[in-house]
Amino acid sequence: MNPLSVAMLSIHSSPIGAIGTKNTGGMSVVVTETAKELGALGHSVDIFTAAGNGHPESIVRLEPNVRLIYLNTEPPEIPKSELFHHLPRIYDTLEAFVTRDGRSYDLVHSHYWLSGRVGNWAGSHWGLPHVITFHTLAVLKTDLGPYRAEPDLRMEWEHRLAHSCSRMLVATSNERKTLIDQWDVPESKVTVVPFGVNMNTLHIGDPVDARNRLGLDTDAVILIFVGRFVSLKGIERLMEAVAAMDASQSLHLLLIGGDGPDAQSTLRLKDLSDHLGIVDKIRFLGSISHSDMVLYYNAADLLVLPSYYESFGLVVLESLACGTPVASTPVGISVSVIQNGKNGRIIEDASPAGIAESLAHVLRWIKSNRMSPRDIRTSISTYAWGNVARAMHHEYVKAIDEHNPNIA
Repeated sequence: MNPLSVAMLSIHSSPIGAIGTKNTGGMSVVVTETAKELGALGHSVDIFTAAGNGHPESIVRLEPNVRLIYLNTEPPEIPKSELFHHLPRIYDTLEAFVTRDGRSYDLVHSHYWLSGRVGNWAGSHWGLPHVITFHTLAVLKTDLGPYRAEPDLRMEWEHRLAHSCSRMLVATSNERKTLIDQWDVPESKVTVVPFGVNMNTLHIGDPVDARNRLGLDTDAVILIFVGRFVSLKGIERLMEAVAAMDASQSLHLLLIGGDGPDAQSTLRLKDLSDHLGIVDKIRFLGSISHSDMVLYYNAADLLVLPSYYESFGLVVLESLACGTPVASTPVGISVSVIQNGKNGRIIEDASPAGIAESLAHVLRWIKSNRMSPRDIRTSISTYAWGNVARAMHHEYVKAIDEHNPNIA
């Protein structure tokens, strides 16, 4: 295997930012974990970001072969909604850094459409293949979400980039189908490379010990939600489901994520919990370090993913890796890995009443010891990050060979 040098772009989000905050979610985990695994295979990866300017134009070495490079931007913190108009300046900053640093690359891999715009310039100027992972598609978020949230500008540029890039890596077959059927992208240009899970850091633990360490009720039913506090995630209908469940049982829903106790998104959900009369059942835990999440997965009876749309849903794999079952709407990777009665349940009826009924089913299965934590973990063993990195490397080589067809 010839070592490759990869320029990886995560322009709007630092891959080591706080998970669950506004611009930091599963994508950050994907960027960090795949870069580290590629580095372990002997490849060199430079991750470029314009987020988190507490480190203006500095280099953080994540692994021997992996560097995280903060690009200094003006103004220092650019809102995501305005970032598109600053991309030319960010590209100039990227170009200046690469010129000074003297490193050359074999390939550019952009994560998200904003990075894709910068990656398009870089690939063209450097004469390199450009691979894109969109992570989410505006057309699907708009079609499947509770309201039209995505600007036309994003949809226009995702469509352009899908046709101008060398290859696209998508996490699910549903996303691939959308690109091929709706945007007329050649089938050979789009490959499904599912994301993964760290089977070493995530493990089955003693739930009583985990609850004691976290100060949680050892006798209560513990449900957890992990993610950003946006309407697309369906938190509101999950809270309505909790309000509809058996009031006599001791039950707590832990909401992990959000932008802090004073953020409008958090205050909105707190107002809803008050309106529903379930303030005593809801705990807002804020953003939790990714390395500490194993304790929360171990402490929970059940992870709930009530989303309208997920490009993948990494938290599903993380929970299952800890032996904790998942109840999820049919989104992202859930439809491929969740087996009703074995490691969780697919929520077919996503109304609050339907969610409540599905949760009650899973909780009865748990109480009857129908689902084994060991079997739950085994059900996703093929999704280790090492497998993802090897599949990604295979696609990199194909992109390079197609870009340079005359090179033996």
